[in-house]
Amino acid sequence: MAEQTGAKRFRLAVASIERENCVEHCLEAIQEAGDRGADLLVLPEEPDITAGSPPGQHTLDEHPVFIAFREAAVKGGVPIVSSLSAKVEGGYANTGFVMDRTGEVVGIYPKKHPAPSEAIVTMPTAADPFPVFDLDGVRIAIAICMDIHFPEMFRIYGLKGADIVCVPTMYLDYTGDMLESIEKARAIDSQMYVAVSHYIEKPFLAGKSYGYAKVISPDGRIIASTGHADGVAIAEIDPKWRFPYWSEDEALKAAYPDLRRMFDRIRRPDLYDELVKPKDGT
Repeated sequence: MAEQTGAKRFRLAVASIERENCVEHCLEAIQEAGDRGADLLVLPEEPDITAGSPPGQHTLDEHPVFIAFREAAVKGGVPIVSSLSAKVEGGYANTGFVMDRTGEVVGIYPKKHPAPSEAIVTMPTAADPFPVFDLDGVRIAIAICMDIHFPEMFRIYGLKGADIVCVPTMYLDYTGDMLESIEKARAIDSQMYVAVSHYIEKPFLAGKSYGYAKVISPDGRIIASTGHADGVAIAEIDPKWRFPYWSEDEALKAAYPDLRRMFDRIRRPDLYDELVKPKDGT
């Protein structure tokens, strides 16, 4: 459990979902999270596609899985984050959403970095490509699967004051070590909680969907996880807690009460022009 500041405590849930009958298992996870008093449940990426549905058959609000999730969220009284393949103007997109406990959509985030094998016909544009949403006073953002490899977007979320970045995913890693390292780096560098949900194939074997849904705190610690098993894990957190600056100097500690503030003051955006230039040969 992360250190508490005495501020609001928030029960953040993640889930490892079996691939077979995954939509039904997601609905069971929503019920369990509600029964256990979760304030937010993160589900994996595109359970509709994982279950074998063709992409882009429905708009988000008419999607049968979305409708089932909304009914379950209202019944269980638990907000959820997931993504579905939704029809949009000109095609379809892997569409992430935040839904509150009344079934109202708080925000939508279309995936920005498709995997090489992923067919995304349309990459919807928006005035704000990386939005941050308010959920009961907690600042929530979404990154989907392949997005984890692009630190720039997480830095944007950090600069916008995101408390939690929710990562619905179906990504693969032979052992999980590489992706766990990346997930921790995103949490530390931009000082936020990272909540990852995933699929699992049993028995767990290298190269298969390995589960291991987890909540990572701003200091890089895994404070709740499902391990290599299906189910729901919950971390009780203070969403506003940040890893304190490590100096013993009282003046420095007063100037930098948390790492995000220190990193934001030290960063040099005037030197980062190369980040927004296309790379030769790509």
